[in-house]
Amino acid sequence: MQSVQLRYWIFAVLVSAVFVQCASIAQPQGGPRDSLPPLIVSTTPQQRATDFKGKRIVLNFNEYITLQDQQKEFVVSPPAADNSKPTLTVKGRSIQVDFQNQPDSATTYRLDFGNAIADNNEGNRLGNYAFIFSTGPQLDTLMMSGLVRDAQTRDSVIGAMLFFFDARLDSLPDQDSTLFNARPDAIFRTDSSGLFLADILKDKDYRVYAILDKNGNQRYESGSDYVAMLDTTYNPTRMPDFDMWIEPASGKRGPRRQIDPPQLLFDLFMEEPIRRQTILGSSRPERQKLEIVFNSIEQAQIVSFAPVGLDSTWFRRENGIKGDTVWYWIAPPTQEEAAALQDTIRVNISYMTQDSLWQPQVKSELLTFTHRIVDPTARRRPTTAAADSIRQAREAKRKAKRAARLQKKWIRMARKISRRRGDPKRTDAELLADTTLFKQVDVDTTQTERPNRDESIPQKNPFSFNVKAANPLNPENHIRLEFDYPLRSVDVSRIQLTKVSEGQSALPSRDRQTVTAAEPSEKLHTPEPFTVEVDSITRRAVTIRANWKADDEYNLLIPDSVFRNIAFQANDTLESTFKVADSSKFGIVILDLQAGTGNSDYEYILELQTTGGKTVQRIKHAVAGESYRLRYLPAGTYWLRVTEDRNRNGEWDTGDLVKRRQAERIRLWEHPLNGRDILAKENWDVGVVVDLTELFSQP
Repeated sequence: MQSVQLRYWIFAVLVSAVFVQCASIAQPQGGPRDSLPPLIVSTTPQQRATDFKGKRIVLNFNEYITLQDQQKEFVVSPPAADNSKPTLTVKGRSIQVDFQNQPDSATTYRLDFGNAIADNNEGNRLGNYAFIFSTGPQLDTLMMSGLVRDAQTRDSVIGAMLFFFDARLDSLPDQDSTLFNARPDAIFRTDSSGLFLADILKDKDYRVYAILDKNGNQRYESGSDYVAMLDTTYNPTRMPDFDMWIEPASGKRGPRRQIDPPQLLFDLFMEEPIRRQTILGSSRPERQKLEIVFNSIEQAQIVSFAPVGLDSTWFRRENGIKGDTVWYWIAPPTQEEAAALQDTIRVNISYMTQDSLWQPQVKSELLTFTHRIVDPTARRRPTTAAADSIRQAREAKRKAKRAARLQKKWIRMARKISRRRGDPKRTDAELLADTTLFKQVDVDTTQTERPNRDESIPQKNPFSFNVKAANPLNPENHIRLEFDYPLRSVDVSRIQLTKVSEGQSALPSRDRQTVTAAEPSEKLHTPEPFTVEVDSITRRAVTIRANWKADDEYNLLIPDSVFRNIAFQANDTLESTFKVADSSKFGIVILDLQAGTGNSDYEYILELQTTGGKTVQRIKHAVAGESYRLRYLPAGTYWLRVTEDRNRNGEWDTGDLVKRRQAERIRLWEHPLNGRDILAKENWDVGVVVDLTELFSQP
């Protein structure tokens, strides 16, 4: 009986164990990752409420939230008179907005959170959320739309800020100070497509500006932020209609707002900051080169340049590319005087600048230029007594190890010789004592020093230059040599340019009756006339020109010492063989600029670019009514970029906010049917008609 009860008891224990296991708590597997942003559940007051009299606004969400980059993302429109911002406080699933001062009466406010609101767990952001309310009996609901682009690339700009000012605040028609001094009525921001919608405007004239605020302080800083302005004022009641819709999400791209056509178009540019001329720094990067860096890009007006203790006629001025840098090259008449130049040179310099009232004045300074010779191969070692003692001990240890290795090698070879002679087996000491072996073993046991690697490396000629010529050579570019130092002399008579052609094979010898086809033929070198042009301004560039023939081969020989620079350094021998490009293997694009009703005082910059934006060929100072041939173009697809050069300086110039001068306009040529693509083919001419009036009438 007891055995039966025992079996039932064991069975009950097993069954209970099974049920306990089935009921054990396991780690939840979870579901898909949360990818949804937080949602607004309620607000106090309600969205778009009127007659708001309080100082606090509460936004309630469906999940716990957090604020990210609120200083940069959160924008209040219109801003407070003292530029103070409301305080944002996160409380669980709510955001509390507290104004420091009572909001202005009868004003429509827009609290733009941008992308600051995100859920607390996954960081999903509630993008472009704005809360609108009014402290008066009605909301301002008039709208204007627009697009913000980059003036140079024509690409849309994300996150640009739009400032709407009352046009009556602009009291200086000749100089624009509105963006610096006035308080905007409303501020908006562009979305991911560069578009914006200003939706709390009144029935009045606005002067509108766009800036790309790089430091997030919501203020324009000249020379740091990008800016764009419009040439006139705008009233939302007199603007043309536009369509707006939301494109659904596609792939990784979320839903996007589309506006067609945008009412306002802005082209952002970085204006050059207005600065008083001053010297930022001076240096002596080369022994015979002084460099002065000025504060302004305006070309420095140097009144006097007086080196202390040196002849001022030795110095040659060269302006840097950017305009804010000036170089002075020192060119003593003799090599002895060049070698005797001191490491430190002082110069009294006077230049034009401006006083506190921006009136021109002359400023004088004493500049010190010091040249330090730095050996790049030299190792920096500490010079303390302790460091020297450690270095000597390590050197002695290294020599002892090398001597021991050489001695072992000598003993090993000496033992082999001793065995071949039939000598009895001897110890190492006996081998070292046998003087008859010293002449037979070819090992120098006294060599304990490693050979100096620097002695085997030939010294590099300090004279250097770059050859700007491709192989095959584009005959329109010729051969251009660019030098580090200005040239003192050029011996043109020693330069040799020959045309290389195939000659007849050498005559067979008497014991041969034929010449095999594998025998190389002699090359014939025919002298070719050429000219050498030295840049008269910098004397750091030389152009070799000739009447190049397509697909012909040439040999250029520049013997040593043809070029000598102001440091009395000379070139090594340079010899190069190259071919001239065959125009039939390239394409030609002919640009026909039609004037129409365009401004004949303007010039244009034509840039043929790859579809990736790399400029292949550039033509400056082009004028309407002329045709221009762009040759030697590899087969491919190109785009044409046209810049309206209003001041005819051959460069794109930025705008000026205070003077209300827009940046020079840039357009990409586009065919009405075929688009922007210009297809270049081998041995094929492609004509492109550019109607400048139509091109620059495009927004």
